[in-house]
Amino acid sequence: MAESFGEKLAEIVGERHVLSGEDIPEHYRVDVMGRFSSSPGWVAKPADHGEVAAVVRLAHGEGVPITVIGGQSGTAGGAVPSDGGLGLSLERMNRILEIDTLSMTMTVEAGCILQLAQEAAEEKGAFLPLDLGSRGSAVIGGVIGTNAGGNRVVRWGMMRDMVIGLEAVLADGTIVSSLTKMLKDNAGYHWKHLLIGSEGTLGIVTRAVLRLRPLPTTR
Repeated sequence: MAESFGEKLAEIVGERHVLSGEDIPEHYRVDVMGRFSSSPGWVAKPADHGEVAAVVRLAHGEGVPITVIGGQSGTAGGAVPSDGGLGLSLERMNRILEIDTLSMTMTVEAGCILQLAQEAAEEKGAFLPLDLGSRGSAVIGGVIGTNAGGNRVVRWGMMRDMVIGLEAVLADGTIVSSLTKMLKDNAGYHWKHLLIGSEGTLGIVTRAVLRLRPLPTTR
């Protein structure tokens, strides 16, 4: 008997990290404002970029539409999966991989909550300028995907101004990566700028290198 799509997902991310049908909790089905809802077929929770790529390859081959689920702080229904589609939750990919105070950079996974990244930077005497009212739930992948500005945008710029390096998974499961820490990098095309603000339509952000600033003495 051929394996079902759900069984194939479980082989990639583990059975306990796949939800299907009526077992999918409401918060994966409805947006934060309660205006948009759906009946997705599955929700998968990969642990790293390799699992994301494998899930995307599977869905691409099976013709199953994917919607990325981050912190679900958006108010326009962008994180609500399609009916019968796959919700790809990045909640397990929440690690801060490195804070480099010499290069003033932070490397994080896409599911890392913004507030946790801010606090981790401050513990090292550094400052991640982006700030939103939804800082406690918004995740790095989401603020990159929407090119968020926030309440410090006039002084520090948009999220685009804070992303130095990026890794993403394309629609066919190909991993593209340029996790550089260099502010000036003229080696090839700056394809990261296509992904920033694309809201997941061109690829799924999995890791990012962010630019830090010296911790302000006053605010």
